[in-house]
Amino acid sequence: SHRASSIGGTKLFVDMVRVYYIFVLLQACICIIFSNGCILVAASEVRSDETNTCSEDASSCSESDIHDETSDEAISSPYQFMRAFSKLGTSWNHVIKEYISVVKGADGIHLNGDIHAQEMDGGLKLLQSMVQEAALASEDDELAWSFRTTPLDDFGKTIDDVLLAFLRWSIVDKNSSHNDKSCRLVGGVNDYPSSEKQEINVSKAFRRLASYIQWMQSVSSDLMDPPLTFESISPALTTFSIHVTHDSCERLVWWVNLGKTDMSTFKSQAPRETTRLFVWVAHLLFLDEGAQTKGLVVVDDMAEIGFWNYMTMLPIQVGISVDRFLISVTPLKAKNVVLMHLPKWAEIGYGLLSWFLNAKMKSRVTMVSKGEETETLEMIVGGSNFIPADFGTFEGELKTDIIAQYRG
Repeated sequence: SHRASSIGGTKLFVDMVRVYYIFVLLQACICIIFSNGCILVAASEVRSDETNTCSEDASSCSESDIHDETSDEAISSPYQFMRAFSKLGTSWNHVIKEYISVVKGADGIHLNGDIHAQEMDGGLKLLQSMVQEAALASEDDELAWSFRTTPLDDFGKTIDDVLLAFLRWSIVDKNSSHNDKSCRLVGGVNDYPSSEKQEINVSKAFRRLASYIQWMQSVSSDLMDPPLTFESISPALTTFSIHVTHDSCERLVWWVNLGKTDMSTFKSQAPRETTRLFVWVAHLLFLDEGAQTKGLVVVDDMAEIGFWNYMTMLPIQVGISVDRFLISVTPLKAKNVVLMHLPKWAEIGYGLLSWFLNAKMKSRVTMVSKGEETETLEMIVGGSNFIPADFGTFEGELKTDIIAQYRG
């Protein structure tokens, strides 16, 4: 029924808004909308053999053909939005299936019989035992659970620090921007107890950790040669405009400015370099104590980027793989996703999705109106002294950030 469909779409969005990167926010939004029958045209009706003159390999199309169908002017309805994706040489059925599986894993699950701990030291010992038991299953498992591809040295961290990040992620979070009194900024902070007694689901932490190990093992050949370090990802990082800071509530803030990103160079780099870049950044984020205990805020300036330029930033399979890592694998909880300078085609997708959102859900996404950027950002992070000076023309006063520490 329509009610059941709405409930399904709502649940998926609750998972999705915790995403830390704009790729998922927009692409998963559309997948969720179409997969739940929220528009009259079902995704399965737009088949590549009926509407796409290209093969599944988009290289068989001329750029002019694709641009005709994917120009911002051509995308003025949900149907045209979906049709434009088919022109990129991918199958909607495949994309929908992949993204729904990704967003469903965002928060993990609680199961009957899960092992719990009431304090962090006890939880760490239990998780260490689970890791040791998993590593003894086979030689391959022992190698995978050695954390050999985790960039620990770069961040001055240990394996126990990684385990603690997953344990903190598993603590039940009951706070929202509506009832959190410890932080008045939009989105609030994680419900991380300051007292010794905590509700830690160790089994849930281990399941998430196991997903992390499996994902890191699946891309190990990309991460090991050369070893994943800041120096090795620096060339890729220079093409992408990002900052990482803390706000006045000590939450970690990930700033992304597509308008200042070198799109041509970013797209021309090998997919493995893009994967390495995001894996390194993801570890920077989830190994930060502020992100673990307070939460993550994402500020994304889309700079009114065109549909074609945006959707071809990453090969589809690389994009899905990175999205899965950021949403369903890493131990991060986003408190707010801030979207600035959205182009018309992006507003269409979000406008459809907003039909299914109640006030609490909408509070997790902040849409910044033109002309109100500086004022809104100050309300989100706590003032101009928490806004990077070179993020944009927003009167920011912050001269450095966490990534700058690695640049030396």
